Amino acid sequence: MVDVIWAERKSPVLLPSSLSCLAQIPSINLTAGCAHGCIYCYARGYSSFPGENKVVIYKNTLDKLRSELLRKRNKPRAVYFSPSSDIFQPIPEMLELSHLVLAFLLSNDIGVAFLTKGRIPDKTLSLLISHADKVRAQIGIITHSDYIRSIFEPNAASIDGRLEQMAKMVAGSIATESRVIPILPGITDTPDSINALFQAIASAGVKRAAISTLFLRPAIMESLRRYTSNKDLVDNLLDYYRDVRRLPVHAEHSSVRPLPRAKREEIYSRFKRIAKNYAIDLSICGCLNLDIGGNCNITGEWPAQDIQLRMFDQKG
Repeated sequence: MVDVIWAERKSPVLLPSSLSCLAQIPSINLTAGCAHGCIYCYARGYSSFPGENKVVIYKNTLDKLRSELLRKRNKPRAVYFSPSSDIFQPIPEMLELSHLVLAFLLSNDIGVAFLTKGRIPDKTLSLLISHADKVRAQIGIITHSDYIRSIFEPNAASIDGRLEQMAKMVAGSIATESRVIPILPGITDTPDSINALFQAIASAGVKRAAISTLFLRPAIMESLRRYTSNKDLVDNLLDYYRDVRRLPVHAEHSSVRPLPRAKREEIYSRFKRIAKNYAIDLSICGCLNLDIGGNCNITGEWPAQDIQLRMFDQKG
């Protein structure tokens, strides 16, 4: 059971990100915390994380966004909805807020980009498809097994549900990619697992995916140990991270515990080799893999003229 807390947003709605992947366009958080309860979520280590099974919804987001843009001389061509608070969480009030904010942005010719593991309501999916040229979507999908999904992403949409949504967005001309992050070593990186996943992604019509292995933070390790039902599975996963050095990341001046570079490169090569069989183009998340590099295309591709600031024309 998720405890929903309503709050007034004090900070600006549109914020820049320190991550190089998100440098081009501002981002929006509609909540603090996320009802999907993904056990591996990096946001568990953030100071803004409200606690387990708690979601803070910023009820004044739309009004604040409207007034914020009116005060600006220019408007952003696009905004990104931060994955630390999924835009499509299974909370009715949250889904309605998401729809209203999306409708406002799109009606004012501001593009939207998002990453989700949730179920997109039919009316919102129709809205997105009707503005397909202004939408960039990534669907988080780390496995083809709904059993594995139920362990690590307990409240997120089913795998079949996500694949169905991907197919509908592709058919609706939305630029749609998959995000296979995090790869769980020993669990989702076997050839059989990768083949099943990429076959399903390709069948949905998706041709591009981003990948990265799991990077451990202390809060994630605690979460895995406390909230995962299959303890043997978790113990096997954590064995891969014994005696590894920490790596700095560009987020809250923190550090993480990664797999050794050679091991990550081995896993990425395996994914790329299998993805090629399904004509799927893979990219590596460079914000995490600073020692390897890459660009996960998390905000989608926006032509150079589309990311320039323009005059904001209020339409209601």
